Amino acid sequence: MHSALSCEIEKVRERMVRLSDQFGFMHPEVQKCSKQLDELLLRFYEIDKMMKRR
Repeated sequence: MHSALSCEIEKVRERMVRLSDQFGFMHPEVQKCSKQLDELLLRFYEIDKMMKRR
């Protein structure tokens, strides 16, 4: 789960960078990717925190 989430984070990050290069940071698709990336990162850190408690 943790590594699959890491891969998904990297894919979304790369997509966001490509889109921002193409359209600029304020484009709606870039903003959408940024929000998706934030959500994935929050989920990743939450899982990481739970795993460290064990």
